[in-house]
Amino acid sequence: MKIKITARKLDVSKNLREYAEKKFSRLEKYFHQLIDAHIIFSIDKLDHVAEIIVNGDGVQFYGIEKSGDMYSSIDLLIDKLEKQVVKYKEKHSSHKVTPLNQIVNLEEKENIEKQIRINQVSHKPLDGIGAYLEMKLNKMDFIIFKQEIMDAKADLTNYVNKNYAILYKEGESIKMVEIPFKLIQKNNFDPKKFLTYTLEVKSDSPVNPDIKFKKTSGCDISAMTTAEALKKLEEDSAQFIPFFNSETKYFNVIYRRGNNIELMVPAM
Repeated sequence: MKIKITARKLDVSKNLREYAEKKFSRLEKYFHQLIDAHIIFSIDKLDHVAEIIVNGDGVQFYGIEKSGDMYSSIDLLIDKLEKQVVKYKEKHSSHKVTPLNQIVNLEEKENIEKQIRINQVSHKPLDGIGAYLEMKLNKMDFIIFKQEIMDAKADLTNYVNKNYAILYKEGESIKMVEIPFKLIQKNNFDPKKFLTYTLEVKSDSPVNPDIKFKKTSGCDISAMTTAEALKKLEEDSAQFIPFFNSETKYFNVIYRRGNNIELMVPAM
């Protein structure tokens, strides 16, 4: 977690900085993709004011608290923000929010030590062919990628942060699943309405392959939480499971790498 601290009208001591960083690191357990936090300390007359802006899982959270000393303000702020994050995530999910570290604890009860390593993909936009080439280059059976915006659309504010697609092998075939612009616009993430394509590779050139994307009916991607995907991975003894994360509203892939479990997620 990257933490930036800005001070206004006061000097931030080493102890205060370390206290703030330790306190706000508590928030990491609620995010799959916690990008950064900006903490702002200031003095307003007799009040010691602490503000924070947190970017994670494609959402921005903000909080502000004040008290007679900065340490108390930090305590009040972290309690307030933690409640805000949990409330938001539960509102946008049909499940109670489970911190990622509790997933590990669940496995430990069964005497199976599993640590999930987060693997964020590049935010560089790609088309389907570019994603296919990158998947081959990395010798992977799947890839999550941000799609290029080819046509100007009315409102791109939310779309540019949600237009991720997923490419993955299924048996002898390769499939691509994307979310239609209209669904993103309406904030309606129903996997049954996602667009699915089967790739027909006519010429597998390492530089300029001849690939046709054939639209098919139905979608094999299911909506589930990370905990549910982990459980399914274990039950099915699968190497990887692509899924739509019902908590973050993004495509994810949970997979095995040697004896480890990793989670591929979009970079935000």
